[in-house]
Amino acid sequence: MATTLFIDFDGTISPVDISNTFFRKFAGEDAQKAVEEWKQGRISSVECLKRELEAYKGDISELARYASEQPIDPGFGLLLGECRKLGIEVVVVSDGLDFYINPFFERHGFKISFYANKLEIDDGKPVLRFPHYNEACGKCANCKSSHVEREKGKGKRIIYVGDGLSDKCAASKADVVFAKGDLQTYCAANGIPFEEFSNLEDVAIRIRTDLASLPRTS
Repeated sequence: MATTLFIDFDGTISPVDISNTFFRKFAGEDAQKAVEEWKQGRISSVECLKRELEAYKGDISELARYASEQPIDPGFGLLLGECRKLGIEVVVVSDGLDFYINPFFERHGFKISFYANKLEIDDGKPVLRFPHYNEACGKCANCKSSHVEREKGKGKRIIYVGDGLSDKCAASKADVVFAKGDLQTYCAANGIPFEEFSNLEDVAIRIRTDLASLPRTS
């Protein structure tokens, strides 16, 4: 059966939530308030990203530099290798920004397809764009569940790997879920079967050794 593995970026591929930590460190209290309101469900991630960017008064190129200095989960390469051997497509889905994801992957030597929100420089000013926004929902800037549903509609089995609040909807529609952090808490509270993981080596080993026995959502 054709399989696609969707994997979150911030907090999963990178152990650091790059955008939130950057803006919290360099954009001050207004950015911190935006993140807290987003975590409480009071604002969407579109609004959160806009407010973080508005609060930041420095050179936005520093975000790309900051990202390139952040660590990668050491098991990511192993996971890609195991998926390649098994013919599993790997797609990164992020509610963050391509502006820092690109330099991060370049720094760590990976070339991989991903869906994310866009930050572009227009006439010297940073501009946010949301090509994967789902107006019908409106919670996330990049609707991860839309990507899952598209591939599932092709008859594919879906594996989802994530750690955060923006992964909830997508995970609920996947066939197999690997979860940690806030996503693990959400799955446990809502009766969504999942496999707990600490790092991506855990995911790689489970996929290699015993994919058939993993808990399924359906």
